Amino acid sequence: MRSFLRCCLLALLPAAAHAQAAAPGTIIIGTTDSIYSPALKEYRKYEIYTPPSYRQSTYLPRAYPVLYLLDGDAHFHSVTGLLQILGTGVNGTYVVPEMIVIAIPNTDRTRDLTPTHAAAGVDGKPAPAFATSGGMPTFLQFVKSELIPHVDSTYRTEPYRVLVGHSFGGIATIDALYTIPETFNAYVAIDPSLWWDNQTLLKQANAYFSKRAPAARTLFVGQANTKDPSDPSKNVHFNSIVEFNKLLLENNKSGIRYAYKYYDDDDHGSVPMIAEYDALRFIFSAYKANLVAAMDRPASIVDHFAKLSSELGYRVKPPERMVDQLGTIELSRDTTKAVALMQINTELYPTSSHAFQSLGAMYAAARDSVRARVAYERAVALDPKNQRARDALSKLGGR
Repeated sequence: MRSFLRCCLLALLPAAAHAQAAAPGTIIIGTTDSIYSPALKEYRKYEIYTPPSYRQSTYLPRAYPVLYLLDGDAHFHSVTGLLQILGTGVNGTYVVPEMIVIAIPNTDRTRDLTPTHAAAGVDGKPAPAFATSGGMPTFLQFVKSELIPHVDSTYRTEPYRVLVGHSFGGIATIDALYTIPETFNAYVAIDPSLWWDNQTLLKQANAYFSKRAPAARTLFVGQANTKDPSDPSKNVHFNSIVEFNKLLLENNKSGIRYAYKYYDDDDHGSVPMIAEYDALRFIFSAYKANLVAAMDRPASIVDHFAKLSSELGYRVKPPERMVDQLGTIELSRDTTKAVALMQINTELYPTSSHAFQSLGAMYAAARDSVRARVAYERAVALDPKNQRARDALSKLGGR
């Protein structure tokens, strides 16, 4: 019964705002910016999504992993929507971290997202539309050496990056893994066009996955049902992905954490959104903490994120807001454990006025006025404008 009650309480965690309200009647999901690329010799637009917590003022500013999204104009809303639901605490859901999304729209898609110049299409026939193909090395240079440094200098970013691409974007993702594997930590290739240029990337796979890759790398491949039962000769796109998956299952010595999923009910056009969901869940499968267990044993939240940090390859701390909410909920059940959770928050975020204010409230609820006063005084010292801590001090007879 106790666990059931706590599950119900967790469901009452306040939902994050789903977008930034700019003015009455206006909802902003993201913004658009651009930079000039010396490599590409053109201005390139990009779309930016920052999570709801990015501009809040209650908790300390924090940094975020970044998801780079190819064909960004097509997939921006689906990916940002998934991150809103899965990572911001809506209905107590924290199964992926909150992330910044940088979506890259196309100018010349064939040029940027193909690794070699090829004159033939998937059917082997001449394809005049591919006249500009083969510019992917320059495009990846732009992403690695121009866009990423610009984003890192403009936004609060963690050293963890995910690259997501569909179709031609899928082979761009795989080629990025081959050629700039240090740049991204996780790679998502959705129904990738591995037939390109007589399967050039497929032919490189055995050599690449036979040697060690950089540590803590992840690859997810999603495949749509593009089979043509009436004419097997037309299945080169489908079969190329099947061969790629078979090779990785049998000969992946790279250390790359790998998953593949086939979507029988989805075609090439409908597969991105469901694959994006599954990819995020796979990449961050270790992220989800047992929040009920954390209230029973507060130290478990620290243990969980320490293990997660080891898997992802960088330090990941429990979000200050998450621990604060757990302590607030636990206050109605067990003040000792509520205090322990707030103590953890002050240790994780020792410059947070709000964390010490919350710790003071827990001590006050436990009728420990001495420790409550010390915590409130620390909150005021960190932020003299923290009126709630000042008012609480006044009630305790503090300054």
